[in-house]
Amino acid sequence: MNRHINYIFLLLIVALLFAPSLTSARPEYAVKESRNCPYCHSRDGPPQLGEIGVYYATHNHSLEGYVPSPKITPPPVPTEEIEIGVHMNTWDVGMRAIATILLMLVMIYIIRL
Repeated sequence: MNRHINYIFLLLIVALLFAPSLTSARPEYAVKESRNCPYCHSRDGPPQLGEIGVYYATHNHSLEGYVPSPKITPPPVPTEEIEIGVHMNTWDVGMRAIATILLMLVMIYIIRL
């Protein structure tokens, strides 16, 4: 029983030693830059850094020289359908062609009489 307590105690000490290195969010950074935490971190929580947070971490904890990447805005989606041009299906075109040919044949028949 005493051995199990020693193992648990040892595990707690190791966990406490590694806990500060696992967390990277520091209130000092927020105070230093006069920004809130979501400025550098994504919406998923403190472990995930956004674009600004990655820049801050890789540039000696400074925002000096940071230029945000241009945001690509999606094209607007039309809210209503707009009809453009003449919409004809194959049936309409075929019927008009047959009618034109028949009219020409009737005209030729009448002229030959």
